[in-house]
Amino acid sequence: MIKLLVFNFVLLFLISVGIFLCKKFIKKERNKNITLLISSIVTILFHYSSFIYLCFKAGDTVGYLRQNPNLMLPIYPCNVVMWGGLIYGLIKNKNSNVSLFLGDYLFWFGIFSTLVGMFANVDFINNPTLKDYEVTKSIVAHATLLFNILLIYIFGYIKIDLTKNMKHIIISVIFMFLIGLYCNKIFEVLVTIDEAKNVNSMFILTSPFSSVPFLKYPFIAAVALILYFILFCICEFFVYPKGKRWYNRIIEKQNK
Repeated sequence: MIKLLVFNFVLLFLISVGIFLCKKFIKKERNKNITLLISSIVTILFHYSSFIYLCFKAGDTVGYLRQNPNLMLPIYPCNVVMWGGLIYGLIKNKNSNVSLFLGDYLFWFGIFSTLVGMFANVDFINNPTLKDYEVTKSIVAHATLLFNILLIYIFGYIKIDLTKNMKHIIISVIFMFLIGLYCNKIFEVLVTIDEAKNVNSMFILTSPFSSVPFLKYPFIAAVALILYFILFCICEFFVYPKGKRWYNRIIEKQNK
């Protein structure tokens, strides 16, 4: 695990340098969109790099896809965040309702899921070596995804507003659950029932850890909503002065 920690801290340092440079030199809206788009594409290329290599080498691409079902459908939160980042980069108007929702989803969900993917990387846990490209690629792909979503914040697209932020998070939780149900159902049709159970999109069917069987999507989602509410309360405490916070705004609306 020491190797994983050292490698991740090196990646975090590189991410910090990249974020600093982007914050300092990228000011125009067009350039921000291009940077977001390029960053998302780089993440996707890392994610599919082994598959692309097998395509050129005429390797067993079908077998590789069977071993990595997240290349076929977005079965994990990071997969959804990755493709969401590409969509976000393609949207020119970052102040539209769709962009505001997507920005909140990508940033707040992405921070958590990418850090988990880096520091509790399942591939590394199962095969604790950085000499295996599959393991290293998985960690680096999560790091480039983290860079991508941090750009959303440093480019000024994240607005702290507890009521709107929580609304977007609740919608996201429901949306992720529906994606999980869809992916599980698709794999039931495409493969055997046993193989479909192994997919376990969004951890709806079973917990990722046998020692904590209750750690399934409903429990994870409930805990996440509570933690996000606390996080947004803390953010509002620092962003808004006394008398202008979320509960004050609700009281003002009720008095009108």
